[in-house]
Amino acid sequence: MIVITGSAKVRSQDRETMLGIGTEQVRNSRAEAGCVSYHFYEDVLEPNSFFFYEEWKDQAAVDFHFRQAYCLAFIAKARAIAIEEPKIAMRAV
Repeated sequence: MIVITGSAKVRSQDRETMLGIGTEQVRNSRAEAGCVSYHFYEDVLEPNSFFFYEEWKDQAAVDFHFRQAYCLAFIAKARAIAIEEPKIAMRAV
């Protein structure tokens, strides 16, 4: 299994946009056959800071996921509204 974590911080005026695009990303991702789980949270102690936690069946599932148009669009939109470059980490477990 592959675990991916990601985080992004946005300005307060972009919070609703991030909630919208994040929710869409979660719904689309969970529909993929290789998705084990996919979650999206806002940090209750640091408003406008978001965290993603994903579990994928294998590397092939991750590769498929990152080729999807909706995923590429999400990444571009999140980068456009982020205060700093979003962080992402991947590890096999």
